[in-house]
Amino acid sequence: MATEKKKKGYMAKHAKSSAMLVSLGIHAVLIIIAISFVAVTVITKEDQVFEAKPVSRPKVPLKKLQVPVNIKKKKTQKPKLRKRIVVQPKLTKIPDIKMPEITGVKGGMGGGFGDGGGSLGFTMPEIDFFGAKGKGEKVVFIVHFGPATIGNNPYQRMTGYTIRKRLEELIDGLPGPALFNVAAYWANDTWAMAPKMMLATPENKKKVMDWMEPVNPLVGKYGHCFDKSSKNGAIKAARAKYPKIVNKLWFYAPKWIYPYEVPAAINNKYLGPGKAYKHWNRGVTWALQTQKPDTIFILTTNYIDAWGGGSKGNPAKLSSGYRAMIRDIYGPDKNSWPSMNVVVLQHGKLNAGVVLNNQFGPVIKAFRGDGSTINDISKYMTDEERAMYKDYRSQYQN
Repeated sequence: MATEKKKKGYMAKHAKSSAMLVSLGIHAVLIIIAISFVAVTVITKEDQVFEAKPVSRPKVPLKKLQVPVNIKKKKTQKPKLRKRIVVQPKLTKIPDIKMPEITGVKGGMGGGFGDGGGSLGFTMPEIDFFGAKGKGEKVVFIVHFGPATIGNNPYQRMTGYTIRKRLEELIDGLPGPALFNVAAYWANDTWAMAPKMMLATPENKKKVMDWMEPVNPLVGKYGHCFDKSSKNGAIKAARAKYPKIVNKLWFYAPKWIYPYEVPAAINNKYLGPGKAYKHWNRGVTWALQTQKPDTIFILTTNYIDAWGGGSKGNPAKLSSGYRAMIRDIYGPDKNSWPSMNVVVLQHGKLNAGVVLNNQFGPVIKAFRGDGSTINDISKYMTDEERAMYKDYRSQYQN
């Protein structure tokens, strides 16, 4: 029967080894799977919270101030409406004239910077010129510097010297926005300081001092600053050069001059044929025609116009002619017309009060001005000037 036994297959023969291989394969697959997994451990930290522990602090009671405190309200001074610039009669030295308050600003500076037009837009303080009072934004001073104010010896010359000094101090006190100009006159001559109005700056105020410094030296032999006896050629040359400034003059004249000649057409239109403005009214014509001020101050020793000399003349005709001239220049509104203020200096036999009231009265009234007289020039001198005046009087008065 041994021969009838069937032969065993390959797997039967190798059954144990096959099982081992299968087992190894399964383990290999498991190892590979195990290797392919990555273990990730996530550590989550909680946020740290800081808690403030309450701290007990001792309370200190408030103490009252040991030193009493007095609170006082600062007193405020009410603004003044105006101040006066006054030429003081008694001065121990050149007065310290404070800058006057500027009140009532009306909207800027306007258009009047020396061109004769517009308003500056501020209110000037009252100006006291040897007793004649007036207000203005654009001011012209017309001052006599002929033989009546500048004589032949130091005693007589103290009059012109005092007028010059007080005029310089008055101009030095003008506020900066003001416009001003000065003219000296006598008989048929009017010499202006500048062709146009000037702002009252420190530089322009110094020009006044420089311009007038040579006028009327107290010592020396000469006539007056308009004396033509030896310098007639120079005056003629100056007139021929008008309107150019002339600065080659004699030692007792202003440092330079701007000689004014009234055009013939002006004389004929407002005075009539054959008549001409002269003396103080020649200076006024210069001011109106070339400067257009709102205030004019005149210092004179007498009244002279185109119709007569001395203290007579014809004030009514002169005023009528000026009204026509001013209407042509300023317009019909009389509120815009300039004021004319007159100071009459006592000289010789003419009574200053009579001249002021009778001859200048119609002019002052027509142009809303003010008037005054100087009967004793020594009232306007400093103590030092008064001492000089007395000393000269003892030497030169007849």
